[in-house]
Amino acid sequence: MSAIFGLFGCGLLALVVIATGLRLQRFPVRARIAVMLAGAFAVFAPIGDLSAAAYVRGATGDLSMTTRVLAGAACVAQLTGPTVFKPQDLRVLFWLVACGALCLYPFALGWTPFDSYALGYGSIEFVTALLLVTLAAWHFRRNVVVLIVIVAAIAYCIGAYESRNLWDYLIDPLVALYALVRLLAGARRRPSHDVAPT
Repeated sequence: MSAIFGLFGCGLLALVVIATGLRLQRFPVRARIAVMLAGAFAVFAPIGDLSAAAYVRGATGDLSMTTRVLAGAACVAQLTGPTVFKPQDLRVLFWLVACGALCLYPFALGWTPFDSYALGYGSIEFVTALLLVTLAAWHFRRNVVVLIVIVAAIAYCIGAYESRNLWDYLIDPLVALYALVRLLAGARRRPSHDVAPT
């Protein structure tokens, strides 16, 4: 099951890249659907011994549920037009991902004696902190954060990944880099709105 789940996530990411590269929203709805179906066939159909999704998985590993949810939302947006999640919800998500990456990767690389990656193996402190973040997101109606934590928890409970570390269900280097790029892009645009008129 973990292999199928991993291939699906990587195939979904490849499909989003194809749709975005083709700027699919320019086309009529029927054409979008046809292109997405053709793209799905191209991504999942075997090329020799492996499919394109398998090659992507070999390069990236299993993608986190955060990446999968964002990729799925991007696919829906390419087909229907409107974005699935509100911009302010995504901004909160990107900040949380960036903070998570800052807490995870420098420590996991062995730069300090503390190994934050080990917290993902059922640490009560980590689960409690995650629960508090989820409750805060639910209170402020940041639905994308709540959704991602719920689906990640379900995937973790059913053993959808080969990994048994909760970090791997929540974050991966690709989504960490994507969140950082989006935050930096937003920060570059914001100063122009903050300048008072003379």
